[in-house]
Amino acid sequence: MPFLGPSELKRILSTKLIVTDGEGNNVYNKDRVEEAAYALSLGKEAYRTDNKDRKIEILDDKSRTIEINPGQFTLLMTKEYLFVPKDKLAFISIKAKQKLKGLINVSGFHVDPGFEGKLLFSVYNAGPSTITLEIDKPYFLIWFADLDSEAKNGDEYNDVKNHHQGQKNIPLEYVDALKRGELTSPNELLKKINENKTTLDRIIWIGGIIIALAITITSKTFYDWNSFKSGYEYGMREKELDVKIKDIISTNLEDSLYLRKLEGKKDIRLQQSHVKK
Repeated sequence: MPFLGPSELKRILSTKLIVTDGEGNNVYNKDRVEEAAYALSLGKEAYRTDNKDRKIEILDDKSRTIEINPGQFTLLMTKEYLFVPKDKLAFISIKAKQKLKGLINVSGFHVDPGFEGKLLFSVYNAGPSTITLEIDKPYFLIWFADLDSEAKNGDEYNDVKNHHQGQKNIPLEYVDALKRGELTSPNELLKKINENKTTLDRIIWIGGIIIALAITITSKTFYDWNSFKSGYEYGMREKELDVKIKDIISTNLEDSLYLRKLEGKKDIRLQQSHVKK
């Protein structure tokens, strides 16, 4: 299965409707032949996973560029509409200049014999910086290889079992699939970690204040209880002492009255004794 060389590639692309505008017109450009590959350009439709509107973006003369941020997926569609001959197998890739920036093609690397339509690339920015692409600029490469026999009788790519056949726009099913859930990219994870760290710091700070207040209130309550207890015990001791003092005084008072009575009786007896004498 030899690959087509530059001369054969130019001959086939110039004489057959392989690279077209989708309306049956050949748009082959000999200046787009790069070694043994043909360079395809960025079309007008794109979809980014971090687009706020969550819609397909349309690139035109007023909005010619699209920015792919680090850690984000993007769907890109070629401007050219392709017909892959049934006796050929095509291979696709992204130019090395964009690869070196971190742009990775994750949508596949070949195009089946019999395919026709615009190519859809699903790319991921694994680099540290935003990658900017411009409409009509050549970013994609395609190579053609000969098959030893032509694919036919349903073995070729067709619209019965292959839903990409004849595509001119980004299928909404892929857009909807990328809308589901959050994208777990390194940048998003780092952002969430930082957000959670800030929240955790606030929780720790508030928790520290609550714990300090709890300790203060507990200490104050314990101190007040001890003071109350000490005061209560002191009061009870004072009360007991007062009772004892009163008992002693009462006892002494009774003893004093008793002594006075005895002394009174003694004086009466003495007086009576003097009278008898």
